[in-house]
Amino acid sequence: MYPKLDSEDEIKQVLNEMDVGIYEPNTKKEQTFAEAMGAFSSFVLHEEPAKCQAMLDNDTGGTVGALQGGNIHYSIYRVSIPDDNAASSRTNDAALLLLREFHSSKQGKRYINVLTIEKLEQYMLGMCARRAKENNCKNYGSLGNLMFILQFGGPTDGQVRHIDNMVPNIQICLYMSSDCPSTVVYEMEGDPITDGRSLLEHWSNNEEHDVPILIKHILEDRGDVLLKGKWYSKFFAFWGSIDSHLKCFGKLYQPVAFQHSLQTDPGTALLAGGNEVHAGPPTDGPRMFAFAIGIPEEGDDDVEENDDNDGEVQYSPVLLHIDLCSLLFSILDHECSKEPEEKVRQAKFFLLDVLIELIKDYPMKTYLQQINEDRSDLLIWLEELLTSWSDEGTVRRLLNQAVEKKELFYSPDVVKRISKRKKKK
Repeated sequence: MYPKLDSEDEIKQVLNEMDVGIYEPNTKKEQTFAEAMGAFSSFVLHEEPAKCQAMLDNDTGGTVGALQGGNIHYSIYRVSIPDDNAASSRTNDAALLLLREFHSSKQGKRYINVLTIEKLEQYMLGMCARRAKENNCKNYGSLGNLMFILQFGGPTDGQVRHIDNMVPNIQICLYMSSDCPSTVVYEMEGDPITDGRSLLEHWSNNEEHDVPILIKHILEDRGDVLLKGKWYSKFFAFWGSIDSHLKCFGKLYQPVAFQHSLQTDPGTALLAGGNEVHAGPPTDGPRMFAFAIGIPEEGDDDVEENDDNDGEVQYSPVLLHIDLCSLLFSILDHECSKEPEEKVRQAKFFLLDVLIELIKDYPMKTYLQQINEDRSDLLIWLEELLTSWSDEGTVRRLLNQAVEKKELFYSPDVVKRISKRKKKK
């Protein structure tokens, strides 16, 4: 879909310049552990796939979920791994059941003392230590959100490109299956978008129409205002402010220059900063790797601790802009009520036109899976938009509907409050 480099060496060099490191097993101990991971993934994906998939499908402990990027034929499973301290009391977790099944097999018995949760954590932290030494940067002393990610077949289309909120932490992808396609990392084009003013500049340089004056005023004057302060914006209090949210996710608005990915062997680790644009790759067959976040060691004065930045808050370009529309529609209606109505409509149509351009880049219904059910009207609207994508008349009708029906893009708490007001009347 996007330009790629031809040479593996070139790809590694560019990734390194982006502070994305590729680390392969060096020592005898690392090579033995990599061999064990390869044997484990082969057992799960190729030798006993039906039995292992049944363990995941029958999980009752809430440790198994699905990631976006799969399809009705092949799900992408995420299997939470208890940390080594909790493993002894959570023996029925799906990840431990898979390991136990492998260890009881003929080929797995030789790895009983090699492939353990403790040694998986040690291997990942060892790769973090290599990164810290090579880059002369802070070390990462613990892990969070540890899981196996796997699929039992293909093809799959891969994930929509996105950013996971995990700064100051890093993401660790430890590939386990043979010839495993790595995470796709996107090199973005243009000046960085890190706040409301840089987003305005980007739109001014790239959109067909001038940025409406009301949008300019909001992004210039309210960019650093905490969103928890107003009832119609507090749904997005977890953003902090528009500026702080764009500092993490703003580069999603930038166009893609190149996409970078490698074929990897068991034991290869990809370590990336917390706000790189990335995605799970398209696949033709089974794939398995371990994922975790690396957490900086305590005592780093330059690190602002945030235990919530575990990568679970995730945005793609379309979902980011949908939420920005939701926020800005509320601000336009509740702070710009004295402005001429046509100015407000013009601002909303501009935001919706940006949404259309972002959807054009990836017009898939994958987005719908990540929107909460309490935004049912918006879900219905988006589904019709994606279904009728090629019908210009329908698209224009839907855009008019989004402007006329004010509550369509409002956050659920704002919709609920307005509904209560109407009932009182």
